[in-house]
Amino acid sequence: MVSYDDAKVTASTSVNIENQETRIEKLLIETGQEKIRLSSWSGGELLSRPPVLSEAELLELLHQAIHAGVLPRNFIGKLRERNEI
Repeated sequence: MVSYDDAKVTASTSVNIENQETRIEKLLIETGQEKIRLSSWSGGELLSRPPVLSEAELLELLHQAIHAGVLPRNFIGKLRERNEI
């Protein structure tokens, strides 16, 4: 498994769900590639389990991620093209 411990967070946003912070972050890794990370936090500590979101919570997180620059503004267009929505 690849570790991204040295990755730089270039953009981030989060939503609070049931006393946990769920984050979506844009990372710049050593190779110069950008990656997206989803994570859950509680009390400033990274939780070992992945975030669990309702559809409404996921939509809110994606909305915030687009406006915060974590995901590009044309993300929805790319999603539509890929899934023929």
